[in-house]
Amino acid sequence: MAEPYRCFGSYILFREAVADDLGHLYRAGEFDRTGVKRTVWLRVFDGPGVPSAELAAQAETANRVGEILQAANVAASPRLVVEEGVPALGWDFVSGQPLNLVLQRARAEGFPVPVDIALLILERLSLGLAAALAVEVGGVPLVHGFLHPGLVVVTNDGEGLVAGFGAADRLLGLLDAGARVAAARSYLAPEVLISRTASLRGDVYSLGAILFELLTGGPLPEQPEARAGALDTAQMPYDELPVPPDIKGLLQRALAGRPEDRFSSAADFKNELDKLLYGGAYSPTTFNLALFMDRLFRPEIDAEERERAAERSVSVEPYLRREPEPVEEEVVAPAPRRGLGPWIAVAAGVVAVGVVAVALLGGRGRGEVATPTPTAEDVEAQKVADAAKIRELVERELGRLMAEKEKEIQRELAQRQAKIDEYQKKLKDLETGAAGGVETAEARRRREELERQIAAERAAKVERERKLEEERQRALEEARRRAEESAEPLKTPVAGVARPTPSAAGPTLAAGLEPTSPPARPTVTQPEPTGVARVEPTAAPVEAARPTASAVGSGLVQPQRVSMVPPRYTAAAERVRAEGDVQLRLLIGRSGEVLKVEVLQGLKWGLTEEAVRAVKQWKFRPATMDGEPVEAPLTVTVHFGLSGTKRD
Repeated sequence: MAEPYRCFGSYILFREAVADDLGHLYRAGEFDRTGVKRTVWLRVFDGPGVPSAELAAQAETANRVGEILQAANVAASPRLVVEEGVPALGWDFVSGQPLNLVLQRARAEGFPVPVDIALLILERLSLGLAAALAVEVGGVPLVHGFLHPGLVVVTNDGEGLVAGFGAADRLLGLLDAGARVAAARSYLAPEVLISRTASLRGDVYSLGAILFELLTGGPLPEQPEARAGALDTAQMPYDELPVPPDIKGLLQRALAGRPEDRFSSAADFKNELDKLLYGGAYSPTTFNLALFMDRLFRPEIDAEERERAAERSVSVEPYLRREPEPVEEEVVAPAPRRGLGPWIAVAAGVVAVGVVAVALLGGRGRGEVATPTPTAEDVEAQKVADAAKIRELVERELGRLMAEKEKEIQRELAQRQAKIDEYQKKLKDLETGAAGGVETAEARRRREELERQIAAERAAKVERERKLEEERQRALEEARRRAEESAEPLKTPVAGVARPTPSAAGPTLAAGLEPTSPPARPTVTQPEPTGVARVEPTAAPVEAARPTASAVGSGLVQPQRVSMVPPRYTAAAERVRAEGDVQLRLLIGRSGEVLKVEVLQGLKWGLTEEAVRAVKQWKFRPATMDGEPVEAPLTVTVHFGLSGTKRD
């Protein structure tokens, strides 16, 4: 029987996506004697000068990290394998294209990446890197070390995935091999080029380098000494205007020559990036990114749909005949050591909102001398100890994050009180000046305005204090829930091995937008058709948690919504049947327009961005104080649910 495809070990290479200085990236099928088990992205590191031996030696660590690090913007189920001395990394296939191919196609077609889309791609990548910081290997946070566009996939539904955690830093050996790595050098920090050592701030530099290329259409110069000049003269390719000042400020800090002048980590970079994304000047959505990918790769998307139908039914018989028959071996689960053994600890802390997700995976003993098989009492004691350790880490991280959050809120409350004191002093001075005389119309107008400002500040202060208490309670409940979720897998040991198994959701680091872990990645043979009435996604906005008139004075009437633009349910969220609430704090102007939107609680899969986009277009009847319109805060909750699902 003819063999229409080539093989790499236990992978059938269906289609090559890109060839670059790292090697080749394929869409491939992992198979055994029963057929094709799953479709994967397979990155084969066969480029000239790739340090194959170093990568191969890292396989065990990389695969262990892959078992633990399960986040929305990280390649799922990665596996580093070696075939005839050539290493390759495979991970679950998601329809999309490698970022370096996206950049090449955009340049070739003269179709520059819009600013909003460039920022959104960086937000997704920084979120993946920030999630990895929750994993500690050897007592230090996990860094990527070689953030190259060839290790990034931009999906057709508007997401970004980072691959290579736990092994990519070994690719720095390319720099020692004298190979053709000019393109790779453009994404590495000056100190990394010298020391060949990965670092937190080195990853920040790589994020800045990718953002620079997305915005300008070309990479940074290979030589570090030429990069400052390139940044100073950087222009947007579609209109030949300079990079906007706010984005340029972000780039200058991320690409600072001295590491200490950069953001301290990808999480800090993401926090600053979020201010641009959701501060009003830019409105990125996964929908627009999906449209951009469709515009660039429509022929490939159509071809993929046809090809994958054939790939799913490919016969593996000719490939099995070519390979030696595997030898059946009896696999005996190694007896675990008493105690936890070497730990790779996972403690994912939320950077901005104070929600904590912690999961922990205990290691197996590595000794070659057999140890006694544990008794049932030993196994149970092990599980109890592991669960206690998880809860301890959760509580410790929660305390630290809440302390930081409370300091931030207390500073805000102090600033509001200072404003109130200032307004009261002005009011007192005004009343003193009018003592013994008749109050003029101008003086009366100024007095009334000051009284309104004082009432508005007091209302905002009361609302913020209430929100602080809500956040405390929510964080405590979340910590308890996460601790239980993290300990839950310990109740079912696998094959007699007394070690915890990572939860399906895994740790996810949220940075002000996504405070919850993603649901388990579903394995669906055939997705249920969309558009059917009983599963059609809807988004129902509901106003909630507003300050009462009694809390801010009987003269204040709260704003009332008079028109709304419904948020859309994104394709990515529909695919995973995501549901939940996005909580937003609005500032309603005197004309009823939404002046400002602050994300208090978000969701993944583009739902947060969609809620913000929609709410910005809502119209309100403005708040009034004694009949006069005033600016006022308002908290709203946008609920995303599926029809037929119970709602509060």
